[in-house]
Amino acid sequence: MAEEKLSMEDVVRHVEQQTSQGRIITGTIIDIDTKKGAVLVDTGQKAEGVIDLEEFEGEEINIGDEVEVYVIKKSHDYEHPPVLSHRKAKLEKKIEDIEKAFREELVLDAKLEKKIKGGIIADISGVKAFMPASLVGYPMVKDLDSVIGETVPCRIIDFERDKKNVVVSWKKAIEEDVRRQREELFEQLYPGKLIKGVISGIKSFGAFVDLGGIDGLLHISELSWGHVDRVEDMLEVGQEVEVKIKNFNPKSNRISLSLKDTMPNPWENIEEKYSVESVFDGKITGVTSYGAFVELEPGVEGLVRTEEISWTENVKHPNSVLNNGDEVQVKVISIEKEGEKMALSIKQTQSNPWEEIAEKFQAGNVLEGEITHITDFGAFVMIEKGVEGLIHISDITWEKEINHPGEALEVGQKVKAKILNIDPDKQKVSLGLKQLEDNPYNDYPAGSEVDAKVKEVQRGGTYLELENGLEAYIHISNYDPGRTDDLREELKEGDTLKAKVIKNDPEKKYIELSRKALIVSKEKKNMEKYMDPGAGQGASIKDILGEKFKGLKKDDE
Repeated sequence: MAEEKLSMEDVVRHVEQQTSQGRIITGTIIDIDTKKGAVLVDTGQKAEGVIDLEEFEGEEINIGDEVEVYVIKKSHDYEHPPVLSHRKAKLEKKIEDIEKAFREELVLDAKLEKKIKGGIIADISGVKAFMPASLVGYPMVKDLDSVIGETVPCRIIDFERDKKNVVVSWKKAIEEDVRRQREELFEQLYPGKLIKGVISGIKSFGAFVDLGGIDGLLHISELSWGHVDRVEDMLEVGQEVEVKIKNFNPKSNRISLSLKDTMPNPWENIEEKYSVESVFDGKITGVTSYGAFVELEPGVEGLVRTEEISWTENVKHPNSVLNNGDEVQVKVISIEKEGEKMALSIKQTQSNPWEEIAEKFQAGNVLEGEITHITDFGAFVMIEKGVEGLIHISDITWEKEINHPGEALEVGQKVKAKILNIDPDKQKVSLGLKQLEDNPYNDYPAGSEVDAKVKEVQRGGTYLELENGLEAYIHISNYDPGRTDDLREELKEGDTLKAKVIKNDPEKKYIELSRKALIVSKEKKNMEKYMDPGAGQGASIKDILGEKFKGLKKDDE
């Protein structure tokens, strides 16, 4: 019975071997000829098959070993041995494994070998597969060259055995794990929690931190209590960091992180470390149109406003005197702890030259200085280094009005001037040139008689020049006791006449004359003389007044 049973199995095995072309079967090694480089394998067919020894490269084989072979062509008789391949058997076996992995959605290892258009060629146990660029990594790897040579998990998403077409996805292999890890991670998160992660990417605005399946954003403002210009100055990809959760949103998968919150806040005891009126060394970290920011320590910055930079320089923009990185000494003016604001001053660390000037000089003193620059409204005189005084255009001369200070002064000219006023708070010193001399307008008090020369005649009035060069004015109503309609008919340039001063304002440089008042005054004197019993007896009123009027008319026209 046993012999019959074995004989029947031989028969079945023989039938299977006869119909096994294009299949993988098991054979037995019966001879190894190293000289010919051949391996003789018995597969139960009419003749043994020969396989090239090179197909067993890397394998240790011995006579009697069972090996899997692929039947390329089966044997029909002893004269036609079967065509076998051990290498193809291994390949077909791998393809079967890949097909199984495709059906059962298993994860396999793939070695990324070569970048091609649209993706990467990957090797799965000797079988070539294509991985589209959009499926390389999770999140997607943008630089494909950076992952060539790596072995990564993947899932087969398309498989065609006949065409030997295999498409794989790295993303599909890990996104499910990532999703599960993300859910587990979010269940453990809460604001304020400390968590470790690895820097996975750096941008200008911050860094992404891999927390174990999900990335959180570490914004540049959350890197340090101090000022940070570039994220790369503090972090690098692959670096492990411990961060604090600021907030998170499971629906949008957004997590905000902070590195600086893991360190003590330098503003906690700010008033103890930096008391008002204290002086400290600092470094310029930023310059704006309204001032400069100074760092006293990482995380502690104060603002020096433009007006607090210098006592003496007219700083229009801080960047004209300060630059990032400059070391400066500052005084604390005020502190606002809640708003983390601090007002600083550079100039208050130095003596105030304006106060020194106020102590050294007083109004009425005469000093000598050089004209540094001239404007439309006056000229500036250097009093001491960094301190200038202003000679206003109205304080240059008594004698005449000038349209521009440059008509009387020039840059580089040395002048003596009188101090009119010192205001240290407003940083102003007012000077005067004309005040060095007596006001010539005081030489012509109201009621005095003067001789004047006509300069300019207008219909309703005339301008005249007095003996010392000052200007005076007569209105038409003050010219003659009688009616005069147009002074141009009475006077011409160069004429001289006598008149009386009726108004004098030395500060405004204004003198007004009246010829009429002088005539009336003389008439009154003559009348008083006539009325005097001892004056002119025997002369008639006509004789006296007629002669007087005649004399005035002739002399004063």
